[in-house]
Amino acid sequence: MRKLTHKTLFDHLEKSGAAGFAPVYLFTGEELYFADRALSVITDKTLAGAPKDFNLDIFYGKDSKAAEVAAQASTLPMMADKRLVILKEADKLRDLRELKEYLQAPSPDCVFTMLAMGADRSKERTLSDMLPDSAVFVHFWRPRDYEIPDIVQKLVRSSGFNIDRGAVAYFSETLSGNVALMEAELNKVFNLIGERRHIKEEDVRESVGDFGLPAVFELSDAAAAGNASKAVETLERLLRDGEEPLKLLAILSGNWRKMAAGDELPAGAGRKSSARKISDDEAVRAFGCLMKADRDLKGSPVPPRLVMERLVLELSGAF
Repeated sequence: MRKLTHKTLFDHLEKSGAAGFAPVYLFTGEELYFADRALSVITDKTLAGAPKDFNLDIFYGKDSKAAEVAAQASTLPMMADKRLVILKEADKLRDLRELKEYLQAPSPDCVFTMLAMGADRSKERTLSDMLPDSAVFVHFWRPRDYEIPDIVQKLVRSSGFNIDRGAVAYFSETLSGNVALMEAELNKVFNLIGERRHIKEEDVRESVGDFGLPAVFELSDAAAAGNASKAVETLERLLRDGEEPLKLLAILSGNWRKMAAGDELPAGAGRKSSARKISDDEAVRAFGCLMKADRDLKGSPVPPRLVMERLVLELSGAF
């Protein structure tokens, strides 16, 4: 099994054609944006020119049987060099025996890609221990704060634009490292400036806004201090003012990372945070809640308001 970082994975994927892909990939971790991008590259290259209806199968662990997944991965491709089998929520697959048997001798005619994003370390270890030597394993970590400006610059350059340093700093600080959200907000900026190819700080401020920053920091402080009623009240005010739940989640996640590290909250708040530094145990619990809220906002039928209310109550220690 080869362990790659997300950066070396993209180097591997870009330099390899489908013939050079590993027979098995396992993606885990917290940053779904990069995992989705990697999956898109694998899909596009593996199925280039091939009929997808006959060569692509997508399974979800909670709704699938391992025997069925293994059978499809063992099926020969039709009018193509490779077939692609994707198993999402692999950590929720109930019976792993047939899957383990397949992984002992994976088909060379299939690119079998498993995703277990947000899986706990125990389930991640169970899956990674099943991988053959020919497999590739990547844990997608959340970007560190110091990595965010470089990510913003790369997103901007890949779209044919350039950007002021002040605009990068404002963008990075305001959206606190949610890469998918940053890409979506950058697209709004691109549309705003039209034919111009250079992004200024005022462009970002006009498009993204100050995003209710003082109230969001008030929300973080109240939740970290265990004041559930004030935290929920502040959340309701932000939602009434039209703030988007995903943006709120991005700010909260960034604030909790800073509190876990004992750092001050961003200068955009206009003050130091009144929230105490949280312990390692509190940080682990909080990040679990934040990750669950992120998944629920992106794929659950639960109304976003209820997802955020539950998150704020959990962060406040109400339950």
